[in-house]
Amino acid sequence: MIATITERRAPATGAIMQALRKVPRHWFVPSLGLALDDDGGAVPIDREVDPPGWWDAVYSGKPIATPLGPGGTAYTCVNPAPSAVVDLLELLDPHPGNRVLEVGTGSGWITALLCRLTGESGRVTSIEEDPVVAETARRNLAAAGVRPHLVVGGSSLGCPERAPYDRVLAPSTVPDYWVDQTGPGAVIVAGVDRAVRLVVTAGHMDGHLR
Repeated sequence: MIATITERRAPATGAIMQALRKVPRHWFVPSLGLALDDDGGAVPIDREVDPPGWWDAVYSGKPIATPLGPGGTAYTCVNPAPSAVVDLLELLDPHPGNRVLEVGTGSGWITALLCRLTGESGRVTSIEEDPVVAETARRNLAAAGVRPHLVVGGSSLGCPERAPYDRVLAPSTVPDYWVDQTGPGAVIVAGVDRAVRLVVTAGHMDGHLR
């Protein structure tokens, strides 16, 4: 997987590389899923039926869509391409001791990486609207040995009781009340494919697209 990442972008920084090694991706991928390619195609993966194919997909550079609930026929992408994850983490630039707000827990893989990057002195809060997805993430994170603060419910208001945050990772828009939960110098990264990095300063934000 790490070799595939370097084919798509520059090598990851040392701290992110170490986190990738400490948090194996397969801990956060279910037995059934869809491996997505750049052309919009999707290949089913099944750990029970085709273990080698499943492992190859998990450690490829592909995003993986997973079923919504046991036996579900609807899928959601909760494991972005590893290269995209590295891009987001480098933009976010979390450090040991940082307080981080993640909007959208998904499988919990990025959440676990954030926990490793911020260390024992850090504090990661992650919000997931879908209770089924949240429960799966909770189990994944417990098995990975990390303990972020998980919130199940609407994400639009953030989590003010655990503010202020040094870093915010969000799927798209940046409402004012998320900004209100940060301090000067905080970094907000919003989006995946077209991520924007915002730096909070006194009274305004400065940012740029990836």
